[in-house]
Amino acid sequence: MSWLGTWLGVVNDVMLQRPHTWHLYADPKRACKWSAVEGKTFVVTGPTSGIGTTTAETLALLGAKVILACRTVSRGEELVKAFEAREKKEKGKYGRGVKCEVMHLDLDSLDSVRAFASALNAREIPIHCLINNAGVFDMSGAHRFTSDGHEQHYGTNYLAPALLSLLLLPSLKRAGASLREFDEAFSYTSYGRSHDSGPARIVFVCSKLHEFSHGVDLEDANFVNRKYGARAAYAQSKLAELLFVRELERRLGVNDDGVDVNTGEKALVRSLAVHPGNIITGVVRTLPKFVQVAYKIIMSNFLLTPAEGARATLWAATRDEALVDDYGASTGIAPYFTSDCRARPPSKHARDDDAAAALWAKTLETLDLPADFDPKSIGAREEKLAKKQAAAAAKLKARQVRGS
Repeated sequence: MSWLGTWLGVVNDVMLQRPHTWHLYADPKRACKWSAVEGKTFVVTGPTSGIGTTTAETLALLGAKVILACRTVSRGEELVKAFEAREKKEKGKYGRGVKCEVMHLDLDSLDSVRAFASALNAREIPIHCLINNAGVFDMSGAHRFTSDGHEQHYGTNYLAPALLSLLLLPSLKRAGASLREFDEAFSYTSYGRSHDSGPARIVFVCSKLHEFSHGVDLEDANFVNRKYGARAAYAQSKLAELLFVRELERRLGVNDDGVDVNTGEKALVRSLAVHPGNIITGVVRTLPKFVQVAYKIIMSNFLLTPAEGARATLWAATRDEALVDDYGASTGIAPYFTSDCRARPPSKHARDDDAAAALWAKTLETLDLPADFDPKSIGAREEKLAKKQAAAAAKLKARQVRGS
């Protein structure tokens, strides 16, 4: 019955997602809080197709600095040219010119993730939001592995983004600390606030298909000793994402009100998950041609376009409302939103605290990170520096106001 219930839930989601999203503007720019975009730095993985392209383009047109994390750099460079052409066509009415940077990132390789994060952290720039958008769903049925030997869905969809999120915490906390300190400094001096109050965010683009998984098999996540199925592997990877988001939020010390339980101040970094809806993508390219044609003809009446799907991602990445979990205790910490930009409880397996803790421990072991890796302790230097910069900026602002 649970299997049938899951199928019915997914079918219901597909059939009714358009009516459920009628209240949203068609233009994905309207999903954003503009003050949380302009002048901020976003990292978007998988920006060269689907939702990722719309997400990156929207942020760029609204004035954000967007780091395009691409497996193929040349495709990223072509994308930047397309964004610039779009901005020129619209005569810069949304932002102040396109500010994009292409960096190589191959989620098939954990070494590539480490190199990417190391290069970015070394620049000591604030990262206001990491959008883990890239992913794979190989419907061909072939049992494939990443270069590190992990089942491709588990490795690409979960392990690599999890590692990236943990390694970029210094840059994310630098942004979160700067936003919080500037907010407090300017509020205290009553000279107005020129910065959005944050915090920095980690957004995982998940899927309702996580409901097909009843747990992450920590002893055989790679399907070596059990029957392999693409749907089961994909569902497991998406369930792992949700459990990780939940555990990361807890280990960052964030309570249900978005406050650091250790300091009583606003949390520096929040982790969120979003199911953007069922999207028209190239996921069926591994299937026979006649199936691809039928998919495009029939399912286009029900599935969302990439632009429509990107609305939920952009909403989660920029809106204050996304930091409030309307379901409270029913979902616990780590908000989870669907294509209508409303909080929904994920499956009961995604709300299992014991499973989340066990996955966390196994993940650290798999990623060769210390067993006592503590997200809360990362970024102390960045927070101290942000306080100094905020105090200096507040003094400068005060002098400017007095002199005007």
